[in-house]
Amino acid sequence: MSEEDELGSTVTLIKSQNNPVTTVSKLAHEIKNHLNVIIGFTHLMRDENRKDISLEQMRAWSQTVHDATISLTKTCERVLDDECSSFSTVKKEDIDFHQFGASLVQFFQQEAKAQGLSLTLSLGNQFPILHTDPVLLTEILNNLLHNAIKFTPRGGTINIKGEVDVQSKALILMVQDSGQGISSDILLALRRGESVTTSSDKKKYKGWGVGLRVITDNAQKLNCQFELHCPKDKGTIACLKFPLS
Repeated sequence: MSEEDELGSTVTLIKSQNNPVTTVSKLAHEIKNHLNVIIGFTHLMRDENRKDISLEQMRAWSQTVHDATISLTKTCERVLDDECSSFSTVKKEDIDFHQFGASLVQFFQQEAKAQGLSLTLSLGNQFPILHTDPVLLTEILNNLLHNAIKFTPRGGTINIKGEVDVQSKALILMVQDSGQGISSDILLALRRGESVTTSSDKKKYKGWGVGLRVITDNAQKLNCQFELHCPKDKGTIACLKFPLS
């Protein structure tokens, strides 16, 4: 495929060896993603103007805060363990993505709603069990959803999808949004293997720094292929392809 395509662009991303994510920057970035969830739901719980909150609703919000805190703890433990041992840890287990995906939607539902966005999960009934590392996968999807919410204008849609591609023997997870897409210069830079900066003198790249490197690093650890598809004027599709066992 040529570097510029009238139908849009696609880039397969691999780990950047020249611009690794430091422990401090990764930890700070991932803590922020989890804290945004915790802050959002605790704000709802303490809002004195909401008089119609049921005990059931309060318990549901409390459960979301609890789950986000547990997820944050696991992320912190993993990052610090890797730093102390000087190598990356991958702990794969069976994941029911119907439950896993539903938790992600719950985590980001309030943030999406505040931005006037629709966030949904679409999985087939026969979507198989995914054998992978839940901590690394959570980091990937948290960053993809955060960026999708950040760059999708009010009234837009974000959909987490899961499907099986029998032809390519792959299990595919996608985060698709109806936002502004990714500019061609960023995609071309990524395709050439260049790092993307968030420095103040290149504001057009702002938002594609640490999070993108975390995604590509984690995808490599999980032995899955990460692609960004940008159909012309149709938002962005972030795609993870896991080989079927």
